[in-house]
Amino acid sequence: MGALHLAYAEAIDLPVVQEKMRRHIEVDAKGRYTETVERISRVMNEYGADRIGRHTFSHKTSKETLKVIDAKVIQPDGKVLRLEKDWVKTTRSGENDGRSFGDEHSTVVVFPQVMVGSRLYSKYVLQRLKAEKPGEFAIKLNLSPHMVYEDSQTTLRAPKSLKLLVNHRGLEGGIIHETARHVTYQFRIKQLVAHKPEDDAVDYEDFAPYLIFTQAPDYLEIGRQYLRASAPKVRITPEIRKLAMQLTADASSDMGKAKILYDWVSRNIRYISTTVGDGGFVPRDSAYIFSRRFGDCKDHAVLLEAMLRAVGIESTAALINLGEAFELNPGPAANSPINHVITYIPSLDLYLDSTAQIVPFGKLDEDVLDKPTVLVALSRYGRTPKMQAADNTEVARTELVLNADGEIEGTTKATMSGTLEINRRFAYFAGLTNRMDTTINELLLRFNEIGRGHLEVTASSKTDLPYRWDAQFSLEPIADLKRSGAFMIPVGATPGYIAEKTLHKPLDKREFPFVCESVTAEDHLTLKLPETITVESIPADVTHLSAHVTYTARYQQVDDTLRVDRKLVFNYPSRKCPPAYQSEVVEASRVIRADFKSAVVYRAK
Repeated sequence: MGALHLAYAEAIDLPVVQEKMRRHIEVDAKGRYTETVERISRVMNEYGADRIGRHTFSHKTSKETLKVIDAKVIQPDGKVLRLEKDWVKTTRSGENDGRSFGDEHSTVVVFPQVMVGSRLYSKYVLQRLKAEKPGEFAIKLNLSPHMVYEDSQTTLRAPKSLKLLVNHRGLEGGIIHETARHVTYQFRIKQLVAHKPEDDAVDYEDFAPYLIFTQAPDYLEIGRQYLRASAPKVRITPEIRKLAMQLTADASSDMGKAKILYDWVSRNIRYISTTVGDGGFVPRDSAYIFSRRFGDCKDHAVLLEAMLRAVGIESTAALINLGEAFELNPGPAANSPINHVITYIPSLDLYLDSTAQIVPFGKLDEDVLDKPTVLVALSRYGRTPKMQAADNTEVARTELVLNADGEIEGTTKATMSGTLEINRRFAYFAGLTNRMDTTINELLLRFNEIGRGHLEVTASSKTDLPYRWDAQFSLEPIADLKRSGAFMIPVGATPGYIAEKTLHKPLDKREFPFVCESVTAEDHLTLKLPETITVESIPADVTHLSAHVTYTARYQQVDDTLRVDRKLVFNYPSRKCPPAYQSEVVEASRVIRADFKSAVVYRAK
């Protein structure tokens, strides 16, 4: 059986490569399994010797046990150092932010005397004591395009009674042995070139190799599995019914009722995640969530479903990826990349995510926009709304006065909508917690400006109010106006969506799909000039048009006032953009940088 060599984008020299991997999984009739993994990694450079001389394995203590049974270091000269007890360390891993609680532990083999050329060998046995989800078996192995796998092989043996299905991409293999009761699969891959990660690339689950063993023929079955676990948890207790009816007593429409209940759940049920045991897949009971006033995404969806049903509105949980994965691959499925649950109301064709507590009703955070969903109660697929440029806006109006000493006095008033509003609400969720001079300095230093000022923004929790930005500021002299010269038009303490495009040079090209956003940003600026100078030239107007990016800049002087109007529109058909679109980003960035560097030429009187 041959091995498949996958090639990707620009290659990278790795500090460590995986020389050999042998994974053997033995599954029993209840979906429990024993996994034995042997691994050899080879240290390629000094960084690898200093920083990556270890093997790390994780397991969940409520469902699994893990034991390292062998390890050794094979030095370049052939000397072998064998496992000693103090090589193995176990630590608790996972979130420690007070909002997420799990039982995942990391076991680390810390190899001694690691040098360039060392070969690090380990062998461990993991025992899964219960199925990942009650009564169901699924396992998915993902391989990163940013790693080298010189010789990787996975073997799985399972009872035929499980009726396992297999789905894979980028590997070669299949059934290698059968008996009356068991079937054995084997798959292998060679990936001899690793490739550099790309900023804003989609999750590599969308394109990289994977291997799935599962009982689910598709993601709809994953939804049915979730429904079996979650439906009994949606209980309308007297307390839940009473509050839902009271809250919506004055609402005249289902949309109005849905808004009231969404607002209540998002503001009153704080996010707390517990993944111990079945907690990662099975929600809590609605009565428990209601009384405790906390829960994770599954719990939010359960309680909101109960409250909506109490006032006559049916809804369903919608399984989705929160992040950068945009595909639910056809065929047999495991949970990944699904990692989040939101709410869908069919009668209103409306998605809601009450865990995103500062997202206004009817809106979604960009991490769940334009994504496939599994609508569990409807047993069908759905899709969250596409990102439209007209829905995600930033409009800033800035008034500047250039004094005779070169200092600038200015104000900016800005409004935002859609994802640009939501991102600002998250950025200032804790309020303007820094000293005001620090806040203003951070805004100005983005564009190498220095000054002082004051900023007020709409409280993030006030989701019924339009989001507004109100800044007053002064800048240190931008030019010596006593002598003739030129100056670039300052940005000031503005939100600066367009101006920020000048701060970073985009990748010249891409090999992987990337996450793109459809937005409309406008900057309208007036600059009042002092009587002590005469303007000899102003920047030229700019018009840049491509298939998905539009940028315009207009300059006009009327008497002693210069007016600048800039507009940038990204308008893509999807949030997942093909690599070919990058050339538009590169060219638009070049045009914007050149425009912001253009100067007003003046003569001192």
